[in-house]
Parts: sequence; C-alpha cells; structure tokens
Amino acid sequence: MKNILIEASIETLKETIRLKPNFAEAHCSLGLIYSKTGDYQNAIACFKTAIRLKPDYADAHCNLGFVYEKTGDYQAAIECFEKTKRIQPDYVDAHCGFGLIYGNTGDHQKEIECFKEAIRLKPDYAIAHYNLGVAYWKTGDYQAEMACYKEAIRLKPDYVLAHRGLGMAYGKAGDLRAALACLKEAARLEPDDAEALCNLGRMYGEAGEYQKAMEYFEKTIRLKPAYAEAHNNLGFMYGKIGEHQKAIECYEEAIYIDPELAIAHYNLGVAYEAIGEPQKALACYKEALRIQPDYPEARDKLGKSGKVSPD
Repeated sequence: MKNILIEASIETLKETIRLKPNFAEAHCSLGLIYSKTGDYQNAIACFKTAIRLKPDYADAHCNLGFVYEKTGDYQAAIECFEKTKRIQPDYVDAHCGFGLIYGNTGDHQKEIECFKEAIRLKPDYAIAHYNLGVAYWKTGDYQAEMACYKEAIRLKPDYVLAHRGLGMAYGKAGDLRAALACLKEAARLEPDDAEALCNLGRMYGEAGEYQKAMEYFEKTIRLKPAYAEAHNNLGFMYGKIGEHQKAIECYEEAIYIDPELAIAHYNLGVAYEAIGEPQKALACYKEALRIQPDYPEARDKLGKSGKVSPD
C-alpha cells in the first residue's frame, strides 16, 4: 500500500510539473519523495531545478544539502546549508544539517553546538533533541544522552528512534528492566523495525534470557534476512547454550553477508575452539585482526597461541 501511495504521489507531481513547468514548489516536493525513497540522483535533479526557478528558495537549498549529506558529499552539503542560512539565518534544519556533517566527520563538540542552536531556535523540535542525544552518545555522556531522548519522547511520544536510543542507553547504564521497556515500546510502535527487535534480543541476552533473545533474533532475521549482526547475535546465543555447531552456521551466514564483520570472525573462532578445532580457530582470529587491527580479544587469543601477527 505504501509503495502504491508513493507512486501515485510521484505521478501526481509529475503531472503538475507538466502543466506548470515553472512551479518550483512542485519540483521540491517531488525531490523530497525521491530523497525519502533513496533515489538521490533524481532528488538532486529536482532540487536543482527548484533552485534554478527560485534562487532564494531556502527549503530547496536545505533539502539538497541533506541529500548531499546522505551521499557523503559533505562539501556540497555545507555549501547548501550555508546558502540556506544566508537566505534565512534562523532556518533550524540548516543548523541540524551542519550538526550531522560534524558528526559524520568526528567533530562531536561542534555537532553538539549545532543541535543546541537548533533547539534554541525551536525548543519543541523533537528531531533536534534526538540528534543531540546521539551526539552525546558519541562522547560517552550517557546521562545527557538519556535526557535528550526523554525530551524527544515527551515532545513526540511515538518517536521510535528515541525509544530505541533510550533503551540502548539504559542498557549501557545497566538498567535492563528500563531498557527492555523502552525497546518493547519501540517494537510496539513499529512492529517491522528490525533494529528494535534486534536490540531487544541483545537486552534479553544480557539479562541471561537466552531463549527469549533467540526468539527476537529469529524474528529480526525473518524481517531482514541479510542482517549480518542478527545472525552473529543468534550464533552467540547458541554458543551460550552450548550448541556450537548451530553457532558456527550462524557466524558463517553473518560472514557470508558481511565478510568484513570482525566480531563474526572472532566468534567463529571461539566456536571452533569449543568443538576442538584450534587451527580453524586461529585462522578466524587472524582474519578478525586483519579486519580490525585493534581487536584486543583476537590479539589476546593469538598471543596465547604464540602467533600474535595476523599475517
């Protein structure tokens, strides 16, 4: 149904543009739909057309910036957000856009400043509070992170990402009951959210409820079969209950999906050790260390074997 509605919206806007080719707002609206569906090339073309027709169109400049941010062209995104602010200095989403870029490039202090400025301009903007929480997560300030997610949820009670983020933050703080409550709410709000289900599995695993964790990882995989981390996590649970052969199958599937998932190689090594296959285990630890040279557990395993180098 959702795809049908999207296609209908696209066709309606195309017809509008056919009748009124110079209608900048229609080009911008079409660009937004393309952006939401991941068709960034067409989105860029639409926003550029809107800007050509209406050079001081702040929405089009800002939306173009977000598409460039999603595609990793940060310099182009910065130019778009700067143009947006020149046209409209208090344009909240432009400040959020800068925050995303600073976050992507590792300058988390500036990232925090940008989202704080967005909140100053628009205190009830739930998205800015959520993104500020993500920025605090990157700096390890979990109390500030949780406060931001709570405010985002107060402003927007059905904000799935904020419930999910708060659940994971509670998990890091060791409050598993609160973590599970938040993640269950995220899953209730969006039953097909594979990430929320996978996170629920992680929390049940940390609580020692391995069978319950496995149920959620299996649900995740049914929704998203190519979710490498879910296969890895399911394997870890099988290992916890001593079913190492099934664990190996899960890790191998995770590696098939994502050959560069270092933790799956490491866990596969642990499983091979458990069934008495030390040479295979060593090969797995070497591969984990090749992918992630600072992987301490893999280095420790190789060190104990007398073969520290992954080469």
